[in-house]
Amino acid sequence: MTVEELKTELEKAIKELTSSGFGSIDAITVENLEKSSLAASELELKEGRHLIENLLNAIKAIQEGKSKAESGTLRLTALEFYLKKLSGSENTEDL
Repeated sequence: MTVEELKTELEKAIKELTSSGFGSIDAITVENLEKSSLAASELELKEGRHLIENLLNAIKAIQEGKSKAESGTLRLTALEFYLKKLSGSENTEDL
């Protein structure tokens, strides 16, 4: 997977989470985020992987009732910001 493909997949996941909210997250979205985390690791995008993992952990905590949707929203916003910055740099991670 290339950086652009990863970016596209993450944008789809963000759109899905934004439209459905954290109350009704389907297994496919979680699975796609897990795959994106592995891809980010393979592409050596350490910060990207960290942000995806934070979002996944927040989703799991929300589903278990240990956290609130605001926590997920905060992590989703951080990932969106990262993707915007990633667009400006070719394949380097300088964040």
